[in-house]
Amino acid sequence: MSELPADVRENIPEYYDLVASSGYFDAPWYLKRYPDVAATGLDPLVHYLRIGALLQRNPSPLFDTAFYVRQRGDDLPAGVPPLVDFLTRGRARGWRAREKQGRAALVVHVFHLDVLADLTGYAANFPAGADRFVTCPDSFGEAELARIAKALPGARIVQVPNAGQDVGAMLALDAKVDLTRYDLICKMHSKKGAKEPARWRHALLRGILGSRAQVEQILEAFERDPRLTLVGARQLYLHGPTYMWQNAETLGKMFSGLIGDFDYMTRDWGFIGGTCFWIRGDAFAEIRDAVAPVEFKPAAYTDDGTVAHSVERLFGMIAALRGGSVLLCDVSTPEEMEIVHGGFPRNGSRERVMISDLLRKIDFPVELARKWTPRGAINGSGPTFVRGWLALVGDPQPRRGYLQIEGERLPFVAGNFRADLKQHGVNEGWHAFQVSVPGSLCDGKPHEVVLFDEATGIELGRHKCSWAKPKRNYWDFQGFLKSSMTEPEVMTPFVEEDKRAFAVMENIADRMAGKGLAAESRPLVSVVMPMFNRAGIVGEAIASVLAQTYPSFELIVVDDGSSDDSVATVRGFDDPRIRLIELGENQGVTVARNTALRAAQGEIIAYLDSDNTWDDRFLAAHVGALLELPDADMIYSGVLLYSGQATEPYAIRYGHLHRALLENKNYIDNNIIVHRRAFLDRLGGFDEALRRYVDWDLILRATELGRVYSVPMLLCHYYYSRTENAITDNPTHVAHLDVLRENLAARQEAHLAQLDTADLVRPVSIIVPNWQSLEDIRDCIEALHRRDWKGMLDIIVVDNDSTEEVRAYLRAEHEAGRIRFEPLDGNYGFTYAVNIGIALARPESDVILLNNDAIAQPGAVQALQRACLGNPRAGMTVPRQILPAGTKTLRTHVPFARETNDCDVNISAHHRNVATVPVFHDGGELELNYAAFFAVYIRRELLDEIGPLDAEYGRHYRSDRVYSDMMRNLTEYRMFYVPDSHFIHKLQKATDHLRDVGEKDKSFELMFKRNQWDAETAARLNFRSPPWDVF
Repeated sequence: MSELPADVRENIPEYYDLVASSGYFDAPWYLKRYPDVAATGLDPLVHYLRIGALLQRNPSPLFDTAFYVRQRGDDLPAGVPPLVDFLTRGRARGWRAREKQGRAALVVHVFHLDVLADLTGYAANFPAGADRFVTCPDSFGEAELARIAKALPGARIVQVPNAGQDVGAMLALDAKVDLTRYDLICKMHSKKGAKEPARWRHALLRGILGSRAQVEQILEAFERDPRLTLVGARQLYLHGPTYMWQNAETLGKMFSGLIGDFDYMTRDWGFIGGTCFWIRGDAFAEIRDAVAPVEFKPAAYTDDGTVAHSVERLFGMIAALRGGSVLLCDVSTPEEMEIVHGGFPRNGSRERVMISDLLRKIDFPVELARKWTPRGAINGSGPTFVRGWLALVGDPQPRRGYLQIEGERLPFVAGNFRADLKQHGVNEGWHAFQVSVPGSLCDGKPHEVVLFDEATGIELGRHKCSWAKPKRNYWDFQGFLKSSMTEPEVMTPFVEEDKRAFAVMENIADRMAGKGLAAESRPLVSVVMPMFNRAGIVGEAIASVLAQTYPSFELIVVDDGSSDDSVATVRGFDDPRIRLIELGENQGVTVARNTALRAAQGEIIAYLDSDNTWDDRFLAAHVGALLELPDADMIYSGVLLYSGQATEPYAIRYGHLHRALLENKNYIDNNIIVHRRAFLDRLGGFDEALRRYVDWDLILRATELGRVYSVPMLLCHYYYSRTENAITDNPTHVAHLDVLRENLAARQEAHLAQLDTADLVRPVSIIVPNWQSLEDIRDCIEALHRRDWKGMLDIIVVDNDSTEEVRAYLRAEHEAGRIRFEPLDGNYGFTYAVNIGIALARPESDVILLNNDAIAQPGAVQALQRACLGNPRAGMTVPRQILPAGTKTLRTHVPFARETNDCDVNISAHHRNVATVPVFHDGGELELNYAAFFAVYIRRELLDEIGPLDAEYGRHYRSDRVYSDMMRNLTEYRMFYVPDSHFIHKLQKATDHLRDVGEKDKSFELMFKRNQWDAETAARLNFRSPPWDVF
């Protein structure tokens, strides 16, 4: 080894300070790269100056000695360390410290295609001619790739697995193109999410690519300061220890090799919240090597707690680990910058602030902020409410607002779906609201309603509305229970009829609570409470459980990976009955509930969500109800509904069990169901494939697998719009509704198929009065012939003078032996045709009267017969009359129903036809006082006792009501509703056709409006024209 010249040896102290302060010497790196240095006992920098330089060793990744020597050639002074030459002469003359110096690459991850325009605008500020890469999910097809190529021309598009979010995408790209060959990497992505996504995205991008001038300054800063490691938005540079959330354990376990003894929970350091930044290639290489053993797996998006979120913090921590600096660019004025040495600004905030609040404090340019101005409107009012919408275009999340009506301020969250909003580009349409108004405003007078956005305070619309005092269709408790089967929600203002019913429910609750508390052996109740980021409200839910008058319970709180102080809040309760289970990461409410069920030790299971509360009698009353109903597997009650932080309910929801309505739309919440633990053996817990609608799915399966009772009590307080992460408000889970319905349809199909295996035990004659509509009568007959009736069923079609095409079909069916066809010489209407059919039926057979647009489902006929013959009181039985989705009269019969789904209407608010209901109802057969004779099973004994229908005074309608009243008043027989029997009621094409073409026709007037006979036909049939039948 040659010796250093004497003058060089003498200058080592001077060189030492020069090199030490330059940022180009990295002692830890030098020691790790050259293990022999430690054995010499020399200061690593002294070793480099005395020995390493002579061996052409590199002082750090930022200086390539061999490359520099090749550049300088013979011009390099003998014996002077190359780095010293670079610092004293070479840098000023433009010589480079390493081959890749200044080489930059732009890395863009595109997941959300709807923000491509934003990415295009900012990418234009990246240096022209530099390499650009775009990553996107490997599920994207040609159309998506074409959109990306158009938006980011010249970029190399690389498809990667959709795993590890944008961080995983960057690492997957590196595996294909080696990003460490670049000196600088600028990383950005199509940032969205639940928290002010537009502001967050623009804040991130304005911090790294806000203007060309800003980019030039950033590149110059990297050139000037080799210690500069990271560049990003100043306002999004978050204090690492403060914003650790649930990532501390992952960092320590998985990345200890990189972090070493750096105490990341107490030391000052920061990271860019949102992972858009500039980083040195060699710093990225250190992170890449540390993350190499990690396998990112596809998973649903979560906003914290994944490995990717831990790596996000590593990207910030690496500057502190290397002793490097961070350049922070102001979002409001991108050319204003601040260099940070020592990990975190001295005046930087070390308090935890919600990111949405932080973003709202940033001043954005007016032309940009204008895009984020909320939009909305009041679209009208209903009997006791106001409807409208409120949204920030570009932000799919529900938005908070309030209505000002004179002295009343009514808060709401706009999170309901409206198709017209989606059609007009208001995100995906989940921005409608409906707000109930106080009773004091229901006075019939006009009131001015003003719509405000809560976050900005901007007024968005005014509307004149008036509301009348509500009227109810009941006046006693039996009436309330019957009404609840078609309209489970009662909106404020509550009137006297409501308060009488609610008072009875209070008395039932007291009675049941007394029974529960008086039990000799009080069964243990396991209360299941899932929790995710509910620190502010979970305490109220827990307190309501601890306040229960029934003492024998355990409360199992399952934390689903909260990143706030939820766990600490739970631990703050000193009660041995509370058991806390921590899942560690967010897995969804179904996993959390099932975890609690596996841990439960009680004989009885109850559920309370962390944003709701119970009356102190809840457990005692429900235990008492289970004692009252020993055959019950599950019971449920009712809820009081609140909006936001309101202290007064805007409605109550209680529905006496009506399975058909439950299939159409859920009205039973998880917070009010209580069941025996043994029932889980059949029920099987919650479906973990669902993220939403899990309580609906559970109660549907419960009604199929066990005996469920409705118990009229109001002991639960349910809050809407109280949290930002309520599952009910989350539009991203709407696809799970399709899954629920597909599963329900499959189970229902199997159930009906099982019912269809039964045979008839007595002959049945099905009588179908028909007029026109070949398609309907064909479908009706084909449905009945799906099975072999073994000679026990006849089909009699009495035709009211249809066209020759229809009659030709019916004659062919008759000749084939499939039906008996009886043609009439004119259109006599429904009742006369039915009576002809009754007369033609076998004398010993029961009769089913069936519309020609009725489609029998498997097992429907047998279920009607079984219910009728199995009950000596049953003279008639009626099925579900299922109207297809979109039928215009659907909500006339069932006001609560969702019109987009099929719905049974035989229990009808319009007809008010429920005769009587038990106080505790299991959803089974129910006595009706009337049902339209769309499909009705009539036992032969009733026909023999009161004869056929009244065609004389009810030619086309009325005869079904008359017959029902004759039966109820003159015989001991009654009518019963059979929910296991399903008939689909197609749209009435024949009637509609006659109505459309016959408005001016006298025969139409007589039959469909007057329900009368013409004089000639009446005389021929020996029918009277009563003096009371006048118009």
